[in-house]
Amino acid sequence: MEQPVLRLGLLGFSGADNERIRSWIAQRQPGWPLWSACDPHGADAWMISGQSVDVLGRDALVINHPPDSGQQLTLNRAEVDRPLAFATPLPEGFASAEFFDAADEPSVRQRLQRFEAWLRPLRTQFALGAQLVERMRDFPKGVVHLLQEEKLIAVIDMDRGQVGLHTPARPIDLDMVRWVPVSIPSHDMPHSFMRLSLHRVLWTFAVRTVRDVLPSRYRERTIYLRRVPRVPARWFEESHLRLMRELMVRPGTLDEIRTRMDMTDVEIEQCVTAMYYGGGLTTDPESARRAESTARRALVALHFDKKSPENVVPSRSGVSELAALSSILHDTRHSPLRAVVPDRYHNRSLQMPY
Repeated sequence: MEQPVLRLGLLGFSGADNERIRSWIAQRQPGWPLWSACDPHGADAWMISGQSVDVLGRDALVINHPPDSGQQLTLNRAEVDRPLAFATPLPEGFASAEFFDAADEPSVRQRLQRFEAWLRPLRTQFALGAQLVERMRDFPKGVVHLLQEEKLIAVIDMDRGQVGLHTPARPIDLDMVRWVPVSIPSHDMPHSFMRLSLHRVLWTFAVRTVRDVLPSRYRERTIYLRRVPRVPARWFEESHLRLMRELMVRPGTLDEIRTRMDMTDVEIEQCVTAMYYGGGLTTDPESARRAESTARRALVALHFDKKSPENVVPSRSGVSELAALSSILHDTRHSPLRAVVPDRYHNRSLQMPY
């Protein structure tokens, strides 16, 4: 059974501690998810050095990150939306049930396993995405029930692009299901099921797989922007945003785009794979032409942080409206971590969103 690559944010660790933890998590553990250190803002879980934490209040913390750099991040624990743990020693007056010893490998691995348990819904969606990539061609239309023996684990509506997932389902459950086409409409799926878009599940898989799952035509033909993928804006990394801008300006082959974006083979293929499974790309020029105005409105909607791209009227000035998208789009990625920026005029600190 394929395991996902989970993303770990390391905050406030010294160079030696940081490198030691990175070396431990890079070691594969058979039957367990893989871990990779990443930008903390896009991480699935956080490890935070207690020595780099200052306590502001009951829930408010300041993290000196990187340590000794003079840079700081604020974190309100009431806003935390992912698992986290603090490396001992903890600051005076600070209490947390989630702590570990950063100098002890078993302690770090035990903490990772606790993270993996907390992230079970994400891992289950990854397992469902892996199934979809393998089986979608066999079930291009209609509604499919995924059954483990006679128990309903998931409902997939290919026509509406919707998925219903049994909330307590485990990743291993998806590895033992039968795909059964049915005539029941998707709106009859159990109310207790988690409802997700098909593209969201596929994106979750695509950004965490180590397999090559990019269709061959995307290596050979010209690639066009079809739409902004229908996933939360905070899921977009800078590479995804750059790719959308590049393709809106000028479509290109995989090799051409890699050269224009100055990326490695692995980086561009990972980026294009995620965008493809998120429904954002096409190799059909006519399909791209028909969708161009909608795609442009969606990009402008992100520019203005709108919920609905349909509320934004596209400019007639060509692609110049995209010039400032990089920094503004990057700001739409929500993270509970906020940079502390000195206010030179009032001699105080402002908490600015990432």
